[in-house]
Formats: sequence, structure tokens, C-alpha cells
Amino acid sequence: MSEAHPPSTEEGSEWVSRLHIRETTTIDLERVPSVLGGPEASWLGERVADPAPDVRGFLGDLELHPRGLGPLFFRKSALIGLGRPRRIAAGWLVPIEWRAATLAPLFPVFAGTLRLQADRLELDGHYAPPGGALGQVADQALLRSRLARAETQVRPTRG
Repeated sequence: MSEAHPPSTEEGSEWVSRLHIRETTTIDLERVPSVLGGPEASWLGERVADPAPDVRGFLGDLELHPRGLGPLFFRKSALIGLGRPRRIAAGWLVPIEWRAATLAPLFPVFAGTLRLQADRLELDGHYAPPGGALGQVADQALLRSRLARAETQVRPTRG
């Protein structure tokens, strides 16, 4: 079962919204360091220059699948940054970020964390819609009215 929370504007930052997605699943926590922490992650995309120390860079495609809207989905080439997995009491935290690989000013920028537990995966973070105040208004209108009522999936594509 998937759960998506509507984006909410953070106090003090009128053009940044919070995104939280939770997917109920089964995760082998022993594999997290090798799958998400190894030097390569071919499932995520092609390795590119690291955007920061302790952050590995990848070029891949991301898809947005708004549930409840039929077969409609959006795909965009993205630069993805994946940080070093950090063990926590109930699982793992992995910093993650992405931005469009082309036409970047026209697409949102995201920074947050993946929280992996034996029974769920959570994506939690903040994104900046393109276009400043106008982009925030459009984002709120679209996501709050349609996507917020539907569950949403964001996932890397495979080849």
C-alpha cells in the first residue's frame, strides 16, 4: 500500500514544498549497503561526476505515476545524487536529491532522504517548483487538487 501526503509550503520559504511518500513493502535491510551504498548503482542510471563529497552522481530517468489518473505518467531525464547510507535503529537513511538533466529551470529540484525499514520505504524531503511564486501557485493548484487526492509514485526507470 502506498501513501502520499500533499505538499505543504514550509514556513519561512514560500517557494519550497514538502513531499512525503510512503510505500509498504518488504526490504532486505542487509542488502541496503551494497545496493544503495556501493560505487555503482546501474539500476539507477549511468554514473556521472559526483555533485558533492560523499554524494554519488547518476544520470537516469525518473517517472511520476499519479495513481487514480489511469495510464498517465511523466518521464524526465534527471541528475540524481545518492548519499552514503546511514544505519538507524529501525533501518537505514539515505540522502537523495535530483534535478532535471536538461531544461532544469522548467522542472522541480528535490532534496531529501530515503528511509528504509523492513516493512516500508519512505521518501521525505523538499522540492522547489520552477517559476518562483507563479510556479508555487501552479504546483499547489495541480498537486493539491489532483495528485494529492491520488497516490503518487516516483521511481527510477530501467532502460
